[in-house]
Amino acid sequence: MPRVLSEWWNNLFFELQSCEQIESAFSTLSRASQDLGFAYYAFGYVSRTPFCSRNIFIKSSYPELWISRYREKKYLEIDPVAKLDSGDLTPAIWSEDFFAGAKHVWDEAKSAGLAIGISQPCWDTRGQFGVLSLARNDLALSSDEIKALRPFLAALGHLSMSCISTICERQKHTTTDISLTRREIEILRWTADGKSAKGISNALEISVDTVNFHLKNCMRKFNASSKTSATAYAIAYGLL
Repeated sequence: MPRVLSEWWNNLFFELQSCEQIESAFSTLSRASQDLGFAYYAFGYVSRTPFCSRNIFIKSSYPELWISRYREKKYLEIDPVAKLDSGDLTPAIWSEDFFAGAKHVWDEAKSAGLAIGISQPCWDTRGQFGVLSLARNDLALSSDEIKALRPFLAALGHLSMSCISTICERQKHTTTDISLTRREIEILRWTADGKSAKGISNALEISVDTVNFHLKNCMRKFNASSKTSATAYAIAYGLL
């Protein structure tokens, strides 16, 4: 385990800044997990959009046979790691109690070499939720090790979310081509607060036609069917 958190964090942070592909970032993060004493690393997050059918991204260094089995049996639907409370950032220790509702998943994971594990919920600055998991086949986690791991897990979770989600969005071109003017941001913020076009025009001392002009521009940029939808996407993308 790294002796100096600040040095470890800085080195990892700057190395990840140069990563432009998921594979290179994942390789770097996997090495970081080994620094913490774990042979395996996994990270998953839920995309911010589309709102009604959000995409789930999962990347891991788990054994290939286990990954295939996990997908084949759709274990994601019952895996307690995937059901961690987004409002609680306390790391979850893998145990019989933790997997009480999916004992067969736990049994198979142990057979695959994932006997000891810990999962860290994490958020990014735009409200996107993910989970980092570290696993190994032996050496049970002691209370002292768990206590020592806490700051490292938080750091690695933050880096994983920031780096991987940014690369994914860049590759999909979801936000890189979208920019809002100062006035558009202002109007969308008033819209988010529930103001009508007339109310916004009064607040900003501009005409209703001008308000609607800017709202239509925002709808076009987000390919949204309404001002409400455009506002929701702007919030989801962290533009407001």
